[in-house]
Amino acid sequence: MEALEEVAKFTEEYLKPYCKKLEVKKELNKYLFFCGNYLLGSTVQIDEDKVATTVYSARAGDKILMEFLKAVKEKFNGRVKEQGIKFSHALNEDFYYAYNHIEV
Repeated sequence: MEALEEVAKFTEEYLKPYCKKLEVKKELNKYLFFCGNYLLGSTVQIDEDKVATTVYSARAGDKILMEFLKAVKEKFNGRVKEQGIKFSHALNEDFYYAYNHIEV
């Protein structure tokens, strides 16, 4: 859980410049980051030796996505096992997300 908290704190600090009133909700083994009613990011424990941290955007080339991948790589360097940007279809809207899998 120590790694989960470390990665969640990093994600929270990364998101603060993108949302003045960033709200953090902790539920069991995950952190959710909201800007108003919009889910801006999440950090979850995938399994006992891997944490995933993700940010979301409506646009593929959004700075929040591209810079997040770089920032995670710089901070967690050799611990990053997988990262990328994907597109997802949701019920109400489509969105893009930058994800990172970090070894604990």
